[in-house]
Amino acid sequence: MAKIYIFGIGGTGSRVLRSLAMLLAAGVKFEADEIVPVIIDPDKANADLTRTVMLLNNYAKIRNCLTFDSTNPSRFFRTGIYQAMPNYLLQIKDTDDKTFKQFIAYPSMSKANKAMSRMLFSDANLNASMQVGFKGNPNIGSVVLNQIAHSADFQNFANEFSNGDRIFIISSIFGGTGASGFPLLLKTLRTAGASMPNSALIKNAPIGAISVLPYFKLEKDDESEIDSSTFISKTKSALAYYGKNINGLVDAMYYIADNISKTYKNHEGGVAQQNDAHLIELMAATAIVDFCNTQFDHDATNGTVHKELGLKHTDGAVTFASFYDRLKDMLYRPLTQFTLTANALTCKLSVYQSKSFNANNDNFKDLYDSQFFKTLHKFLEKYKEWLTEMKDNIRPLHLFNLECGDKPFDVVTGVKPKKILSRLSDYSLITDRLNSAVKDCKSKSPESKFMEMFYRATDKLITEKLSN
Repeated sequence: MAKIYIFGIGGTGSRVLRSLAMLLAAGVKFEADEIVPVIIDPDKANADLTRTVMLLNNYAKIRNCLTFDSTNPSRFFRTGIYQAMPNYLLQIKDTDDKTFKQFIAYPSMSKANKAMSRMLFSDANLNASMQVGFKGNPNIGSVVLNQIAHSADFQNFANEFSNGDRIFIISSIFGGTGASGFPLLLKTLRTAGASMPNSALIKNAPIGAISVLPYFKLEKDDESEIDSSTFISKTKSALAYYGKNINGLVDAMYYIADNISKTYKNHEGGVAQQNDAHLIELMAATAIVDFCNTQFDHDATNGTVHKELGLKHTDGAVTFASFYDRLKDMLYRPLTQFTLTANALTCKLSVYQSKSFNANNDNFKDLYDSQFFKTLHKFLEKYKEWLTEMKDNIRPLHLFNLECGDKPFDVVTGVKPKKILSRLSDYSLITDRLNSAVKDCKSKSPESKFMEMFYRATDKLITEKLSN
């Protein structure tokens, strides 16, 4: 498959894209050559958005330094990321420094239209600033986001769409931007006429979507327009609408939720809205992987395939032992390989920068001072930060022990390392496997050879020490 366009709507869309970038960096099997993230969010200062954009940019910088062919087995950063628009952000016009009343030109309406508007929208709706999104009001979002199909960015997306490409849509169902944006976007993709380039290709392309149901709540704040006590009622209403209106339009519909015991600060948006990574966002990202790795041929008469994800148990921390086999097979080896690599290049960086290591690997003598390695190192730190945030969250996801120090093979929670016949152990064993792996590397550039070396070595080490 050539490309998959991933529309991330609202703050949830950005947070799921963050998790997807981590999975792709780790080399999770992904049957697409390239992803094209398209973020739809009027809150351009949203810290969840800006953090994701920075991560995607760093991923792309690393990926642009690497080359892959059939002789290079490495899956680290193998999937490309293409930036189709500035900061991956689809521009939504006329939302900066405007109230909803100004957006709909309420003052210039006729008396009858004003009366109709007041029937549909409360005074709080009409006077709401749209600069930080729709604050849990999908009735506002459905009006504002109608303009998406006519934007230059959307027309450019349609113009670049090719035969064999796919589309996936990420949205929450209990807020404002996601709940309103998903059905509007889906309808546009399936019913747009000849005015949209490649409309026939897009109309018949496989489309998947995930609807993220409530998985957190917000602190009560009488000054805020967002009230998380309405999340469940909004979800029920939206699900009823989806049940009647999206069947056959979307080929695969994924659902995920959690209890809402996790409480976040009630920030309506902007730079204060930066939430710790959550298990649900990672699980939502695996839905995109599943969609890419599953054959779908769009046929509206076949209806929609509905999928949910479950865990074996949810008592205490979630570990790899909590996953059913299909999910564990998807994540265990790539995430463990990448975590071993991240620990080696952060906790033990001095070892791999040393002359004793690089004496056998002359290709890397200048690599550690390169912009490539600085960007890679920063990405690995962000990866470990992401894992830590999920471990420390409500319903902790504790896949790895990131504090294993000089015992690198104690890294997987609940997995006891195997004993092997070797005089070497711990990081000495990792270094030995790296020195052996580099001899088999076929990559030409030092950047690609470096990543291939770590991929080959960690792949062998998991088979030797951590397979289960």
